[in-house]
Amino acid sequence: MIKKQREKSNRLQTHQAGMRRVPKSHPKYPMIEKEHGRLHYGHKGEVAMDYFLTFLPDDKYLILNSLRLEDPKGRYFQMDTVLISQTHCIIIDSKYINGILEFDEQANQLLRHLPDNGGIEKLSDPISQMARQRHQLALRLEKHNFPPIPIASLIALTHSSATLIKTTPSIRKKVTFHTNLPNRIKEINDIHTTEHLSMKELLKLSKVMIKKHTPDKFNLLAYYKIPPDELILGVICTSCTCAPMQKKRSTWYCLKCGACSKVTHLEALLDHKLLIGDTVTNKEIRCFLQLPTPTATSKYLASLNLRFEGDFKGRRYFL
Repeated sequence: MIKKQREKSNRLQTHQAGMRRVPKSHPKYPMIEKEHGRLHYGHKGEVAMDYFLTFLPDDKYLILNSLRLEDPKGRYFQMDTVLISQTHCIIIDSKYINGILEFDEQANQLLRHLPDNGGIEKLSDPISQMARQRHQLALRLEKHNFPPIPIASLIALTHSSATLIKTTPSIRKKVTFHTNLPNRIKEINDIHTTEHLSMKELLKLSKVMIKKHTPDKFNLLAYYKIPPDELILGVICTSCTCAPMQKKRSTWYCLKCGACSKVTHLEALLDHKLLIGDTVTNKEIRCFLQLPTPTATSKYLASLNLRFEGDFKGRRYFL
């Protein structure tokens, strides 16, 4: 049973907004594009696991996706998927990496063999990462006075072109392909048969973990050192990417391709929230959406039914 749905990270959503708002000619655009690709395919790999997790028995596991928690020492850790049951927990980490992969247990590295030049690319070690996450999750459960419970972990290779070589029994226990997840989870389930949590405690645990979930935050403009005045302003046409679209009554029109929409402005509001801030004044949103007058902007803001505080020129609206 899924208790927490999978969601895009704030970092990914912010880079998506950056791809829309930073001009392609900007010197920082290639960096944003590269990082967006990495984040996009990472999320794609997580989503690829979800189909195979539907084969798990609903009465056995509670499934929590995209969970970011803080351990008692103030260190945050992000888990792609956590399965919790009365007998054990399983942390699953997705790795969307193509090519020939080798886990070097002696050096604690993930190696990717490069076919073009016969070289080797050294990647961070997900096995060590999973060990840290098991430790941090155990500390988190202890803090909330839950009984000690076995915590297993799996690394799921989700790219269809990935090949794993030089495997050992130890690696095969820790790493699998996402298509084999139901079988590996069953093997772990067969090992852990002692109940450590009552059903009431299990449900309480899932509620606590969801409540303590802390979404990540990422300031793209500060990170890439991009001034806000270098962003593309206005509502962007989803058909031809031209901006700004013009508003006539409740519809937005593209002057270049003639497309029209009643909802495309919502993406612009999301861009402002992700890139600049989640509150706006009349003047700020008028500038960002390229609306003609303060009066037109006031009518537009009123139509959104946004929560606000303050009066007159000092009023701030919450996106």
